[in-house]
Amino acid sequence: MSSSTQEPTDEPAPEDTHIQRPIKRRGGAACRRCRRLRSKCIKQNSQPPCEACRHAGTEAVRSCILPRRGDGAADRQFRRRSRPLPSYIPDDTDSPGSPDGLSIVCGSSTAQESTGLGTVAEDTLENRAAGLMPQTPELSAGKTLTPTPAREPARESARSLPPNEEVAEGCSTFVTSYFQLGFIPKAMFQESLAQDPLATSNFLLCCILSISSRFTPILIRRFGTAAGATSHFLEQARGMVLEEMYRPSLENTQAFFLLAIAEWGNGDKERSSMDMGVAVRMATLLKLHLEETYALPPNAKAEQVVRAESARRTFWMIQSQENLHSGHSTPTPFPLEAITALLPCQESDFAFGVAPEERAALPGTPPAIACPHLVRGPERCLFATLIQAHNLWGQVARQAGHPADTLAVEYPWRPQGRYATLAQGLKTWEAEIPPKQKWSVWNLRGWRVEGLHLAYLSVVMVLRLSNIVLRRSYINHIILALSPIIAGDEKECRNIAPEGFWIVMSNELFGNVVELHEQVEAYFSMRARDEGFPAILVFCVYMCGSLSSYLWRHPRLCPHVAPSEAEGMALGSLRILSELHQAWPTSTRWQQGLQQVASPLSVTASPVAMKSPGKGVRSSMQDRRPILSTRKLEKSALLAESCEEGIGEMAYQDWQSGVGNLPQMDAFPDDLFDAELAAFLNGGSGYSLLSSMP
Repeated sequence: MSSSTQEPTDEPAPEDTHIQRPIKRRGGAACRRCRRLRSKCIKQNSQPPCEACRHAGTEAVRSCILPRRGDGAADRQFRRRSRPLPSYIPDDTDSPGSPDGLSIVCGSSTAQESTGLGTVAEDTLENRAAGLMPQTPELSAGKTLTPTPAREPARESARSLPPNEEVAEGCSTFVTSYFQLGFIPKAMFQESLAQDPLATSNFLLCCILSISSRFTPILIRRFGTAAGATSHFLEQARGMVLEEMYRPSLENTQAFFLLAIAEWGNGDKERSSMDMGVAVRMATLLKLHLEETYALPPNAKAEQVVRAESARRTFWMIQSQENLHSGHSTPTPFPLEAITALLPCQESDFAFGVAPEERAALPGTPPAIACPHLVRGPERCLFATLIQAHNLWGQVARQAGHPADTLAVEYPWRPQGRYATLAQGLKTWEAEIPPKQKWSVWNLRGWRVEGLHLAYLSVVMVLRLSNIVLRRSYINHIILALSPIIAGDEKECRNIAPEGFWIVMSNELFGNVVELHEQVEAYFSMRARDEGFPAILVFCVYMCGSLSSYLWRHPRLCPHVAPSEAEGMALGSLRILSELHQAWPTSTRWQQGLQQVASPLSVTASPVAMKSPGKGVRSSMQDRRPILSTRKLEKSALLAESCEEGIGEMAYQDWQSGVGNLPQMDAFPDDLFDAELAAFLNGGSGYSLLSSMP
């Protein structure tokens, strides 16, 4: 440094006593819009709306709100420089305790993170202003710190959503017409949307609306069609995936779970699987599968109880949905022996923030093994019963989807075999269901009053579906056993089974089909026209119609069901499915598949049938069906090729008497069953098989 350089001094500069400086005073509080846009907020008599909002239009006037003392400062986050916050990801997921974010949910005294509400309460004012996630005060040994990029406030605040009233209506549709049992505390969530719309995560809202917008009239009008509304919110959510997927939190776990469901319903299996995988991994990092994660102090506030219950329900919804779509090649991500979390509580306890004295447990988990009475408790809630039903369905689907021949694996009549064990398990579990949760039209009306009828139907329909699919995998063996003419090897296979075994199985199979159709008819007789519904309900309609069509063609499979009744079930299912498949794009293939299956001789439907499946297919099936209950069988070239003159009358008389021989029944293609099951488990990818069905 040269000698001419002057050293800086600490002496203050002399004040100019001749200049009168103005006194600086803070202006009045600015509204949220002016704070966000950094514009001058000028109000008349210090009351909203301000001049800027008044000139911006009606929507801006409605959103001209003055924040109160203590409100969050999310609208000012973009004014702070974002700094990366070191957050840890636990290397040891088996260690006790909960990581950052979840201990906060369940009642940490230093910070709170809402579950589903999207608000964050930081432990310091500095973190509050900077918009940073809180850090757990104590880090246990073995935890490693990895930097996580902070949220970009500018992108979060730039909400590309419809007006708040439309968003609120879409969220209301979500909790009333789709997930009636879910992780969102309905009252708190709606209150948060009304009081502070910007506090809720944009990502979570887009994922919610990507499911419910197809059933929300006001959003359908805004975007033109239900498909247009769904596509808009899906694109918005997809644009935020890369930003959110590396930020494990309960809110993002919920968002990715909902996004996976929306993608599956939209027919995109690959995206759905990847999004669900992100949700599963986040749930693992947050230790949602461990009961100690939800530990609360004895004097916990009601709000803390609600948040802990919301976190618990998030895990069980992920586990339940994975069971619902699991198969032989897609096992569930959480083994039962690793799950110590107990099942959710009653809806009233969730709403009021009351910790239940006792919870139910899932069979096969450590709590259920230690206390078996927790599985069969007569007071267990509908949500717990639903999770248990989905768990049983997952076991059935994984066995039914086995690629090997069913009899080559084991004989179903063996008392200790997999079929006998599952069949007895379904029967025992159904007998122990609380009376209000068993199937009856009366109970359906009661649950409808409670606003939980879709959840109730998911229990009873999945139970019937489990019984159907368990026996449906043996349909070809049932056909061979009931056929009058069989080959030598097939005859030997029939002889080794106990006498009457296949007849009993066939009666049980189609008895469950009849009851499932009764449930479908009861629901749609009460359903409002614009009411939403889960996609599994559409699959139940498809399975009912598929097997009813086959029973219509071959009455000998179950003489207790009249051919006219089978015809009514098949055509009724096709009519209902033609009305529903437009809501869920993935179910369009189910409707097309049922239209093929419902034509006994696979005759191409006429243009009228293609336009109106409920009417066109009916006429084609009546004219072209083989051996049915018609007393007057018209002579035609089509029938002459397949049967002799007068055989329709003989078939009807044989059905009435229960004796006589019908022509040999054609086997039900195994590829078709694989396609049916894959259509539901894998989002319809297996339906390419239907296009080549003979």
